[in-house]
Amino acid sequence: MNKYRFSLMASTSFSFIFWGIIGTIGPLAASGSIIGNMNHTGKLIFLLVGPLVVPAGNLSMGLLADAIGRKKVFLITMSFYTIGVIVISVSYTFTPLLIGLLLAQFGVGGEEPSSLSLVSENTDADKRPFWLTILTNMDNIGSAIMAGLFFIVVNDFQDRAVLLIGSLLLIAFIVALRRIIPESQMWLKESGNKKESEMERERIQLGDDGDRVSQPNLLTSFIFLGVIAVSQYLTFGLMAYVLAPVEFPNSSEDDAIIFIALLGSSVAGFIAAPLIMRGRKNYTLLSFLFGTITMVAIFIMVPYLQNMLIFLPLLFANMFMSEFAYASRSVLEPELYGTKNRSTLIGLTRLWPMIAYPIFTYYTSSLNLYDFLLVNVILWTIGLVASIYWFYHGIETKNVNIDYLSAES
Repeated sequence: MNKYRFSLMASTSFSFIFWGIIGTIGPLAASGSIIGNMNHTGKLIFLLVGPLVVPAGNLSMGLLADAIGRKKVFLITMSFYTIGVIVISVSYTFTPLLIGLLLAQFGVGGEEPSSLSLVSENTDADKRPFWLTILTNMDNIGSAIMAGLFFIVVNDFQDRAVLLIGSLLLIAFIVALRRIIPESQMWLKESGNKKESEMERERIQLGDDGDRVSQPNLLTSFIFLGVIAVSQYLTFGLMAYVLAPVEFPNSSEDDAIIFIALLGSSVAGFIAAPLIMRGRKNYTLLSFLFGTITMVAIFIMVPYLQNMLIFLPLLFANMFMSEFAYASRSVLEPELYGTKNRSTLIGLTRLWPMIAYPIFTYYTSSLNLYDFLLVNVILWTIGLVASIYWFYHGIETKNVNIDYLSAES
């Protein structure tokens, strides 16, 4: 791996770690770990701030990345989350913390479509699913680090000092690496810059483009990806972030639940990466099948879930499978869309769950534990049905050339 490809992978990895850190601050605030205990409305606001703001970043920066390039968008997104994390670190009251989160969430959300597009377009076809899975899993690792910090570190000042210094160091690494990060060779080719595209291919030493096939039906892909996104994103968010402050009022239990959930997801990513390389259809079906089974197991054990020794291992298993399902989304989204609108369509696809998530967060926040878990069983089952449909009617994207427009011409 030369320095250009290393800069791409490392900077993307750091940016997803940072996203995980920022994404966990809202739920931690809702659990009372940052500015003290809040009323029900305050908890809902901090649980919803990410899901409400990230879609704006996803869609606006996704559109911009298709218009001006993947690399240029990063300059805008980095500015937002740098300012945001500084504001968060010095905030001890509700309003400034909320403002900081708004800025930071917009920035990290905006990086998602362009990062997925850039990595998929500048990676050999046979290695593409591995790197997409490993890099997006860094989001979970960042979240687990943040949850662990607030679970372990002794006092509020230390928490904030580590958050500020650690975040600024991460941003510094990202900035240094992105000075030499390559632009997407596929986007350059699509934009008519064929000479620059060839130069980028040589710089990153790109070899295997994959098998040339026609682009799959856009509407079918969009609906399928939207449905499994709703299933995976909502169940992950509800179980990892909403369940703790709503159903378990003890702050230390909240932090433990969030930490164990994210630990399960983080571990799973490294196991999912080599498995998804074998093929997407089988992998997606099995991910949602076992995710549904683990959710049913939690539902059956409702009378015993107040015992953390019973609940936390079950939660770990469910979040483990949630990461398997997330890996499927992260790989299939850039693989099923063409180069011209890839970043925009990834942003649009991710609007599905991000619009649904605030609605479900509000709805489930007033449910008892039994009904809360039943909603999650239903959501997992919807994803399973969609994956069964794709298994029989979808295309296998293993080793496919995702520059579909070039393939057709």
